Amino acid sequence: MSASNWLFRARDRFCARGLSSLPVAGRWIGVDLAGHDRSRHARRLLPLLVLALITALGIEALRIDLIRIRYAMASVVKRESDLLEEQRELIVRRRQLRDPVGLAVAARARGFRPPHQIIVLRDPKSGSPQLLVAGHEARIEAPPSVAAAPPLDRARGDWQ
Repeated sequence: MSASNWLFRARDRFCARGLSSLPVAGRWIGVDLAGHDRSRHARRLLPLLVLALITALGIEALRIDLIRIRYAMASVVKRESDLLEEQRELIVRRRQLRDPVGLAVAARARGFRPPHQIIVLRDPKSGSPQLLVAGHEARIEAPPSVAAAPPLDRARGDWQ
């Protein structure tokens, strides 16, 4: 007996008895379920169940990756904000260290005094050096204290 014939016969038999007046638990009393072939329906549903399981696992893997990426992005954003804060602090510190008034106070505290005389050395190929004495410029007619080459009047071999 096929499954569809069995179903039609059971339906006709229950409807003929006035099954609607019976309680719900009593509807299945006397029904022969042994002749019903369940394995064929299970075989039809098996590929769908496997496909649904694979799809669910794929969606879950994507969800887990998304959560992992969100945590990574949060840590990167936190690191970036920490670095920006450190950069701001370093900029403030650099400006404090470059402040001319602060530099003068720190120099006096460490024993530095304004110079009495500044000698600017010239490039050997340019003119003579200049002497600054108490803020006034004066010319010096002397050779530079650092020579780039041996003097022209000496022989090349004895220059050290």
